[in-house]
Amino acid sequence: MELAYKLSNSAAGKAVEKESAGTANEKKTLMNAEPGQTYIIKELNTDDDEMNSFLFRLGCYQGEPITLISKKKNSCIVVIKDGRYNLDKMLSEAIII
Repeated sequence: MELAYKLSNSAAGKAVEKESAGTANEKKTLMNAEPGQTYIIKELNTDDDEMNSFLFRLGCYQGEPITLISKKKNSCIVVIKDGRYNLDKMLSEAIII
């Protein structure tokens, strides 16, 4: 009876691992977000030091809340630390929420 319990738990564990692995690959950016919602920044996906520095000066870094006010085809208007900014598509796609 104990063996059956371990097998069922391990099978369930594999299903959970596969499910979480599938969602981990899909990174949600500001361009995929819903306007009017507040999100927490999970990471900045950029290799450019200038872009990282610019976003940091705006107050945009991991763990910081960001509110998407509106979204157009090539830009987003966001609120970060009581400041309202218009971010182009490149910057918006670099912010993972």
